[in-house]
Amino acid sequence: MSEQSAQNQDKFIVRLPDGLRDRIRLAAESNHRSMNAEVVALLEENYPAPVPENISDPAARMLFWLAKRIRRRSPQPGSPRDKQAALYERISGDISERMKDIGE
Repeated sequence: MSEQSAQNQDKFIVRLPDGLRDRIRLAAESNHRSMNAEVVALLEENYPAPVPENISDPAARMLFWLAKRIRRRSPQPGSPRDKQAALYERISGDISERMKDIGE
């Protein structure tokens, strides 16, 4: 998860079917993380951040390429490699957006 304070993060209440909470708890324990971190990791895995359509900046292209290389190895959700790939994707997207602002 990001380093935002909990007060500034979006909150979402979900009603779980019988037994699902226990399955999430067991998975979280086996992955050595909180239930919240487990759910967020699963959501990040299934709903990744959008890929920038046109990356023209060389630094952004290189970071995005590195993220794709990491993702090809299918790192465990929430692992350091997964977090590294997500960071590269975010920075790549941020560079691309900022370069658009500079070009205008």
